[in-house]
Amino acid sequence: MFHRVGTIAAAIVAGGAVMAAPLPGHAADYPCDGVEWIVGWGAGGGSDTFARSMAPGVGDALGVPVTVINMPGASSITAMEEVLARDADGCTLFSITPDQLTNEITGLTDLSHTDLAPVMRAHVDIGMLYGAEGGDIGSWDDVASADKELLVGGTGAASFDEIVVSVILDSAGVGYRYIPYENASDMHADLIGGRLDIIYDEVSVMAPMIEAGQVKPLLALADAPLEAYADVPAAGGKGYDVPPSLWRGVSVKAGTDEAAVSQLEAAFMAAADTPAYQEFEAGRMLNLYPGRQGAADFSATLAKEHDAYKSVIGSKN
Repeated sequence: MFHRVGTIAAAIVAGGAVMAAPLPGHAADYPCDGVEWIVGWGAGGGSDTFARSMAPGVGDALGVPVTVINMPGASSITAMEEVLARDADGCTLFSITPDQLTNEITGLTDLSHTDLAPVMRAHVDIGMLYGAEGGDIGSWDDVASADKELLVGGTGAASFDEIVVSVILDSAGVGYRYIPYENASDMHADLIGGRLDIIYDEVSVMAPMIEAGQVKPLLALADAPLEAYADVPAAGGKGYDVPPSLWRGVSVKAGTDEAAVSQLEAAFMAAADTPAYQEFEAGRMLNLYPGRQGAADFSATLAKEHDAYKSVIGSKN
């Protein structure tokens, strides 16, 4: 059954929708006549662009249309609640990131990552800290030597972004105040407009703004400099603690029939191999670190990282 709920129409108007039609002559044997892929963040961010780049290939592989719907709110908790309120029938996909782990561990929700059945992890997305081009913060040295409390933007409160910012700036001994945003586009505008000193975001999202001369990368949150940004210092090279990296994947409600999960896994793996998605990954620099995992390996990663995040968050309480 192709689900429709009252909030969906508004979400489509706000965030747009991408529909992937089945290939002509394709045997549409998937148990739904259409699939909705719910993204818990607004249009323009990394999770949104990932879903919209992958959806056409998934739809082609499944033989049914896949519609991407933005449903931002509460660090993607709103979207997860919507997914879990639906049937476990494989007709609803949910974008999953480390936020599902941090939301659970920090007590923002009673929902658990175990309420979801992992389908596939697509990639690992390396992040950096950025300042506005031409702004007061022009280099990492300006951050490290700042004599004021810096205003630092990230998406979500008590989120993956806030943990990353906390780990790196605490390690560097920098005074800061974290400012949470629901929409990455608002955060970017506030950085460029001078209302923030620096922000955290992933290279995949920020690359176009770097190329346009709007923002300047200050520090790569990696062990060593990134090949594409060799002149940007790396956290590991500075002797700082290297925060965890963001990954993106997809899940369904736990209890979904294993045959449907297997079909989805195969469809996502096929979509990840298409020239269109490979071009997307290369263009957004999502291929800097091997990150693709199938359902079983992804499930094991979630369990392992849940314990790791719990340790990090516990040490800060």
